[in-house]
Amino acid sequence: MQTSMRVSVRNRDALARIAETELGGVSLDEALRIVLFEHATRAALARLAADPEAAGGYADEAASLAEIDAAAKE
Repeated sequence: MQTSMRVSVRNRDALARIAETELGGVSLDEALRIVLFEHATRAALARLAADPEAAGGYADEAASLAEIDAAAKE
């Protein structure tokens, strides 16, 4: 399903520049999907950073997974 939305020429052109120069010429739809994903990722990381206990648990789990990955490559 597709829809239309009104955006300023300035914002459309800015997204087109990002799509071309930073994302390898993807469509504006794909560029918007990527920008929205990056925004959601930054918001999630900010929430994690605001909770030291959760951040510590995340770091511990990441280290454990890195060890498992390294062992699997041996």
